[in-house]
Amino acid sequence: MTPFKSRPYLSLIGFCLVIFTILINIAFSSAEDPGLKMVLSTFSAILLVFTLLWSPAGIIEFILLINKTGQVKFSSKNGQISREEYRGRINSLIMCFLVNVSYLVLVSIQLWYVIRNWDRLNV
Repeated sequence: MTPFKSRPYLSLIGFCLVIFTILINIAFSSAEDPGLKMVLSTFSAILLVFTLLWSPAGIIEFILLINKTGQVKFSSKNGQISREEYRGRINSLIMCFLVNVSYLVLVSIQLWYVIRNWDRLNV
């Protein structure tokens, strides 16, 4: 747990959705039965749409992280928190930013994939 009890939960849930989507796409490419391919194609399309619909949660989390960073800097300038506590909070916020930004980049790549392969997707 980070010092101020904050984690990028929405981005972590989004990562799980992307991983499930990738696993279903791998299973689809390795399946030989047409019925199984149809079911996996449907699940893949549903997960692609759901993952893309989850991306505003990642954007909201990014905005909340920016606000939290501003609050920590303001508290440090006013002397409400010590320098060591400030460093700990900023380091954990940097880790949260890394997770959140990497999730948003992954969603952007997935959006590009959906737009590029729209005619082949079963949406």
